[in-house]
Amino acid sequence: KHPRSDGYDMHGAALAADGGGGDYFDYIWIDGSLLGLAIADATGHGLPAALQVRDVYMGLRMGSAREYKIAQTMQKLNRLINREKLTSRFVSLFYGELESSGVVIYVNAGHNPPMVFRRKKIEYLTEGGPVLGPLPDRRYNRGVVRLEPGNLLLLFTDGLIEATNASGEEFGLDRVIALVRQHARDSAQA
Repeated sequence: KHPRSDGYDMHGAALAADGGGGDYFDYIWIDGSLLGLAIADATGHGLPAALQVRDVYMGLRMGSAREYKIAQTMQKLNRLINREKLTSRFVSLFYGELESSGVVIYVNAGHNPPMVFRRKKIEYLTEGGPVLGPLPDRRYNRGVVRLEPGNLLLLFTDGLIEATNASGEEFGLDRVIALVRQHARDSAQA
């Protein structure tokens, strides 16, 4: 279910390429004025990737319930995924906490950088660290961005830019940017 938050129009969708996989997005209410936004992609497909996503889902919810700082939550998730013995041991994850004021505090763990579309420029949310899993002792930095009225925040997995047409041509980041700019005034669901 898509959250309702004063002043924000939000929508998310997931279209699986096959029966199961490792793409994941979530909204996590932390309190009445703080909303967690998560998007992740576990390597591989099928049950191993789905199990990694389950670990991310549970870890983020436990971290927010215990009021861990987001960099600390990311470090704990990294160690957890590193210890797993599944064939899918790498997860890219973007997690941000949106305050009612428009401030987003985030960590990007090797995920496709979300984009903030501003009037004349695009800001890429890259602050964080490497993908989760391979290196158990990595530290993660947090980034901060402020959303202003009229800005658009886009979170996505590589499935969007790597989708191919009948000729095998990828959709690509340039087409995503053009599409978002063309429809920036439409509702989030549109």
